[in-house]
Amino acid sequence: MKRIFTPFTGLVNRELPIPRQHLYAIIMLACFSVASITLLPPPGELLSDEPIPVSNEDLTMDAELSKQAADTEFVSVPHDALLDDDDGIPDEAVSTGELQLMDYTVKDDDNLSYIFNTLNLSAVTLQKLLEVDIQNSLVRLKPGQKITFYLDDANVIQKLDIPLDLEKHVIFERKNDTYQSRIEQSSDTDADDSKQESIAAPDATNTNTKTDSPAVTADNSKVSKKEAARLAAEENSKKKAAEKAKAQAAEKKEAARPAIRPTRVLSGKIAGTFAASARNAGLSAAHVHQVARLFQGQIDFRRDLKKGDTFKVLFDRNAIAGKAGSDARVLAVMITTKGKNYSAFRNTKDNQFYDDDGSSLSMTKSGKFMRYPIPSSTRVSSNFNPHRVNPVTGRVMAHNGTDFSVRVGTPVQATGDAVVVKATRHKDMGIYIVLRHSGRYSSVYMHLSKSMVKPGQKVKMGQVIGLSGNTGRSTGPHLHYEFHVNNRAVNAMRVDLPMNEPMQTKAKKSLVAKINEYKRLLNDS
Repeated sequence: MKRIFTPFTGLVNRELPIPRQHLYAIIMLACFSVASITLLPPPGELLSDEPIPVSNEDLTMDAELSKQAADTEFVSVPHDALLDDDDGIPDEAVSTGELQLMDYTVKDDDNLSYIFNTLNLSAVTLQKLLEVDIQNSLVRLKPGQKITFYLDDANVIQKLDIPLDLEKHVIFERKNDTYQSRIEQSSDTDADDSKQESIAAPDATNTNTKTDSPAVTADNSKVSKKEAARLAAEENSKKKAAEKAKAQAAEKKEAARPAIRPTRVLSGKIAGTFAASARNAGLSAAHVHQVARLFQGQIDFRRDLKKGDTFKVLFDRNAIAGKAGSDARVLAVMITTKGKNYSAFRNTKDNQFYDDDGSSLSMTKSGKFMRYPIPSSTRVSSNFNPHRVNPVTGRVMAHNGTDFSVRVGTPVQATGDAVVVKATRHKDMGIYIVLRHSGRYSSVYMHLSKSMVKPGQKVKMGQVIGLSGNTGRSTGPHLHYEFHVNNRAVNAMRVDLPMNEPMQTKAKKSLVAKINEYKRLLNDS
């Protein structure tokens, strides 16, 4: 045995030409190469075109994972589920051709992306506006600055008004598929100029009067100073009387002349649905939809209107063959039901509608909304995000509301005075409620455990309308709350909620005078 191992013993004891650690590494690498060549299949098998088999169990597991991802509320809710499709009123797809105003007050932590995300506006539109921003007004917005959006029925910005200072503001207007910008003088500056002109006019009159008096004195130089003064006083008195009579005649002429273009009142009685009755009276589908939106939150057109109730609509131009033209604008509306009158009058200054008292129809009677539907719990578990991406499919599945994590059975309150449009169940939304507020506002409450209202019921701000739950496609107990402006979801936690602001005395008097004139035209028809 010793003879066998003697050569190896000598080899171990010999001094190697390389370090012993390097030798061990070379031996291990050689063993790994031999094992790889031995265990791997031949190259022909590696290059085979045959598909790799997948078991049915693997497919079942993938489907289950996809289903679980869909259960996290990556759901696209059909818009018709949020509308009262039984009221006989045309849906929002009918265009009235008029722009909707939306004001937004810049907040401390706002930026452009935040604002457009809050109002659910297109990022592509934002990029187009930035390209023509000649004053860099969009990137220099300051907290407290008020900007006004003019949107069409598709929620596309047709006009944007940004004040630069007290005298100037930047106007962005849509032309085809692009935008143009310009600088305009503020209306307040124009008003001040006209006021200065009106003040300067009497001064000129007084100057003329003063120059006339010496002339009278010169012509009667032979008369005593006392007589000259008497004649001058009589002449001034005659001039004032003539001016007063002229002014009174002008006022009478102005009062007799219509304050609007040739008008036509279309009227009718309810016989069936309001939509059918209004169409028979000559209103277009767009006008019917506009009238219905004016009184949403006040009148349930399917349940409140009865046979024999009347309506009148004043337009800004004559009807053609007993029908209002598609470009005719509604100036005033009066609906009488159950002995009560509901009225809406357009203010040409801001293009908004007001009631008999001059209060805006875009507000609730209380003049305000609540920010949170559950005031006792304001913890948000999932924010509004119109660009949320499904992690499984990679597609954009917008989250159009705000989720509040609360226990099942928590009371949910109406965020404003409204009429209940829907109180029903949906496979994805669970038990849900849709409220239609005054003007262009509506709100949605989803995944409830119980509804405490019924369609057609009128509710007040702060009234409990249901209990929170975990119904429908939901991963846990919570309330999904949406706030809509012009039938489009916005971020309820950041959007400017409508508030009644007192109108200036002069503007209020002018509006009331216009309302009285509209009433006279409606009553004379």
